[in-house]
Amino acid sequence: MSLVRKLKPDRNFTGVLVTLSILPIFGLTSLIFGISTGMYTLVGMVGLFGIYYLYGFIRTGNIAQLVICLYTAFFGYILFVAAGTGKESPFERIEFGLAYFLGLIFFGIVIIYLALTRKLKWRGREVFELAAEPIEDIGNGYTSRPRPVGKVDYSPQQMRSFARFCSRHLIALPYLTSKNVTLVPVKMGDEYGRLLGLSGDYRDATWVNFDVDGEVSVHIAQKDYLDYRQPLAFDQLCTSLGQVFIDFFGLYNKGEGVRAIDRMDELKIAFFS
Repeated sequence: MSLVRKLKPDRNFTGVLVTLSILPIFGLTSLIFGISTGMYTLVGMVGLFGIYYLYGFIRTGNIAQLVICLYTAFFGYILFVAAGTGKESPFERIEFGLAYFLGLIFFGIVIIYLALTRKLKWRGREVFELAAEPIEDIGNGYTSRPRPVGKVDYSPQQMRSFARFCSRHLIALPYLTSKNVTLVPVKMGDEYGRLLGLSGDYRDATWVNFDVDGEVSVHIAQKDYLDYRQPLAFDQLCTSLGQVFIDFFGLYNKGEGVRAIDRMDELKIAFFS
């Protein structure tokens, strides 16, 4: 598979900034109110991350989100114990230090595995690269109107099951109604706003919609269209994006959903992109 990138380099540092924001808040709180208060503040921030990842697990069914939630619970508990021990450091106690060390090693190995296997990665960039792969024509005909791209034979149950598959593997975030299954591909860094509802109405995002009659339609947000290096022929891009999900559905329906994952893995896009 060609490794020529049609998307611009990823310059979204939201995920890194959100994580790193903990350090200055902890430092400032500790400086003003003392180290113990700083530690309790850190516990609170870690707890918020844990709640976020628990919600992410509930919303997507992605097991990796639950693992991170459990890690934050473990790390938050260690910090909480350390913050409330006064002058005596809990790390001087052998049993506490051993539990901390073993827990850190265990979660470290698991999280590295999840990162290397891309089970924690939102796959939006892969989806957009796959959609652009067959497009060679250049055009400037962007429109915000949804485009019909084809018709597929499926039952509502099959499509809802496919939506759960896309959600579980972070390929797209599904929005379900009685008449439609709408799949919104999410890039790394955009997941916070999308999951927490801070990115606006999902209908303004890029999506692929499957309705009860088998009709497939596509909407590409201008933000995502402008993320390509060149102004690709818009009609072709819409059709190709719809076809990516139609192909993924076909593979999943045959029990070969892993091949859809393999197609994305072959692009070798970095974990944080």
